[in-house]
Amino acid sequence: MENYNRRTLLDSASIEEGISALAGRLQPLLEGDEVTVVPILGGAMFFAADLVRHLPPGLVMDFLRIQTYGDATSPQKKASADWLPNEKNIHGKHVLLLDDILDTGRTLEEARRLLLEDMGAAKVTIAVFVDKPVRRQTEVVADDSVLELHDDLFLVGYGLDLAGRYRNLTELVALKPLEVDANSESEVTSG
Repeated sequence: MENYNRRTLLDSASIEEGISALAGRLQPLLEGDEVTVVPILGGAMFFAADLVRHLPPGLVMDFLRIQTYGDATSPQKKASADWLPNEKNIHGKHVLLLDDILDTGRTLEEARRLLLEDMGAAKVTIAVFVDKPVRRQTEVVADDSVLELHDDLFLVGYGLDLAGRYRNLTELVALKPLEVDANSESEVTSG
């Protein structure tokens, strides 16, 4: 991260408070249903692990992987699933779909469509760690989030990554590339 200015948006204590509050808001939405929690791999794994510890026991967990970013800082390809949950955990069930960030919406739109239309979920509730509506390209809306961010910042930490790195930071950090001053670069001349 040496080529970036860093700014911590949420420290680990703030993340824990946000997760606990989110769990409290989600519990009434999940009561009385057979619930399967489906985090989108790999970014949502930290968020999902911490969130489900605050939810009532007995939840089924399964996983979905949809990739769009590759090594870039913006989506590079159409959202497509390459790891699906077991259909018996989805069909007829209330699915709590979790992701690290709702950005353009392409990943969650495809995930919701797949769970409802292809796998027969009875209902899909979407919760995300960060909701960033400033970049939305679809109609998908999160039912709830820990943080709604109205600035177009590039984020790492707590599951969010830069080319696969920094997911394991315990805080949420905004990165901004350092500006290179053309006058400070050394010139090479030949003799």
